[in-house]
Order: sequence, then structure tokens, then C-alpha cells
Amino acid sequence: MRHLFLILVSAAVLLGQTGSARRGYEKRGNQPRTSPVDGLVGTWRLVSIETLRSNGEVIYPFYGKHPEGLLIYDPSGWMSVQIVSDPKPLVPKADSRELFLASTPAEKAAAADGYYAYFGTWTVDAANSTVTHHIDQSFYPGERGEAGVRRMSIDGKLLTLVAKAHEMGEDHERKLVWERVQEARPSGTVD
Repeated sequence: MRHLFLILVSAAVLLGQTGSARRGYEKRGNQPRTSPVDGLVGTWRLVSIETLRSNGEVIYPFYGKHPEGLLIYDPSGWMSVQIVSDPKPLVPKADSRELFLASTPAEKAAAADGYYAYFGTWTVDAANSTVTHHIDQSFYPGERGEAGVRRMSIDGKLLTLVAKAHEMGEDHERKLVWERVQEARPSGTVD
């Protein structure tokens, strides 16, 4: 019975250590240090998107100079992103799926041109300072099943993600800057 107890205690200790490593915690003395994974978990509001040409020129070909967006990294490993371009689409004025589907093709195209979204899972390569978005579903069907690697850096409340892209016949880097959103309190909560 004593041996069984020691085995169970040893297993619990080992599982506790494994769980801590998986969450990205490392000990330095008595102070836990968070990993890049822990630094990403949460909600981020879009600050800016710049497309950088190989000559260093900054252009804004798709989203405009002041797009809006939200990026969420869930602690369970899921992520999602939504971006609305600047200027924001103004048509169709539909407030339901049924009315949207009844809109004109030109109105639907205007809405599609101003919106981008996808979701999936995410992994971090701390050694290379990258995060990979494993895209399950995307507004662009061709992205489904893709893995988008982004260089990442966190500076205080700002997260910068840089991805390589080949668009308009050239190689680019797309730089997205996100600001951490303070925890929102759902409306209707009771103190």
C-alpha cells in the first residue's frame, strides 16, 4: 500500500511539472516566468497594418490607413481574427442574414471587399519568436488548412506580427500592430 501511495504521489508531482511546462512556466528562484505563449493569451485590438515593399516603402493596398480589428488567442489553443477596412463598408444596410442575401451583388461585393476573418488553432515557436496560425476556416476559402507563420514581438501592451506575403507580383511583409485589450466586463453582470 505504501508503494502505491509513493507511486501516486510521484505521478502527481510529475504531472504537475509537465502541466507547468506545457503552460510555459519556468521557475527562476521562487518567481515563475511566463513564456511567449502566456504573453499572447488574451484579446488584442488592431492598431495598424502596414505592407512593406522590399525597398522599405510602406503601402496600404487592402485595409486602408485606419482599419479596425480584433485578435483573440484562447488559452486552450484556439484563435480568431476579424478585420474591417478603412473606409468601412456602408452597404448593404441589411441587419439580418436574410436581408443580406437579398442585397444586390454590388452591395455584397462592397461588404466582402471591406471584411476579413479566420479562425483556427495557434502554436508558438519561442526559439524563433514566431506564432503560427493553423487556419481551419477563413473568409477566403483558399486559406482553409493553411499555416500562417508570423514573426512576433511583445513590447508592453503592444504585439507586433510580421508575415511574408507575395501580392501584386511582389514579395512583401505585412506588419500588424495590436494592443492588448483590458478584460471586458460583460453587460448584465451583477456585482
